[in-house]
Amino acid sequence: MHKQLVFQFIDLMNTGQIDRFGEVIADDYQQHNPMVEPGLIGIQNGARWFASVFPDARATVDDIISEGDRIVARFSWTGTHRGELFGVPATNRLVRWTGTDWWRVENGKLAEHWDVVDWAGLAQQLSASDA
Repeated sequence: MHKQLVFQFIDLMNTGQIDRFGEVIADDYQQHNPMVEPGLIGIQNGARWFASVFPDARATVDDIISEGDRIVARFSWTGTHRGELFGVPATNRLVRWTGTDWWRVENGKLAEHWDVVDWAGLAQQLSASDA
């Protein structure tokens, strides 16, 4: 049951339906990623910013485990770099990166989030020479 919340959230991300995040995200969503503000509005604003950097971003769930009120998922992402990230202007490169996300579920919604993203691997792709 809880796994379905993540699949629904990723589907909303992949299809740009940010205004529908409230279907799966709690209003008082606790965010432990310092790049994203807490709360439903915070994750929506973060997703809008992310979409401005990678408008065609797509996430694929590679693994997902749920136990009790916790879910962990390993993701693969692809997207074309069309906006500034880490001070690097748009490169128009198709890039790939991975991450692992943890959530806590409360009252049938994703209520708390932690993540580990391969930002170093992504940054390396953005700064790589076209040679």
